[in-house]
Amino acid sequence: GVALAGRAAVRVPAATLALGVLAIGFAGLSLIWLRDDGEAGRANVVFLFCIVWASDIGAYLLGRLVGGPKLAPVLSPSKTWAGAAGGLAAAVGAGLAVAAAFAPGSPMMAAAMAALLGIATQIGDIAESALKRRFGVKDSGALIPGHGGVLDRLDGLLAAAPVAAIVALAQGQGAPLWR
Repeated sequence: GVALAGRAAVRVPAATLALGVLAIGFAGLSLIWLRDDGEAGRANVVFLFCIVWASDIGAYLLGRLVGGPKLAPVLSPSKTWAGAAGGLAAAVGAGLAVAAAFAPGSPMMAAAMAALLGIATQIGDIAESALKRRFGVKDSGALIPGHGGVLDRLDGLLAAAPVAAIVALAQGQGAPLWR
């Protein structure tokens, strides 16, 4: 295992670190590949980022305002069903707005794609929380004060970017994700 630097040393098996590097690398390559598609690439990356950001913000706000039953208490004790609904609604709203601004098309397709990417974002968020619980750390770093670390800003994107890239690959070059 490898000891990670930080406030307290945490032993992480080398295989786990290798999987993390692969996941981060795959997400990074997905973003590069998505962007490398001219105007559609630019629209797709903006669509993706806005959905991820809106999902995080909507989940946080509605989860804090409403509270309620926990979504996955063993994996991520602070996430609620209300937060998940708020994140999904915010993701769909952001997706519809970006789609309308870049390449108006079917609002139903834009909403469906935004929902898919919003769900992937929330899965990434829960997976990162579960990983932190597994290794007994509260934050994934201290680079951003007041936040859970850099991975807390990127966890949803790490899951949603490969999903967006797979959809874009299936649709073919030059097409917005919502077409």
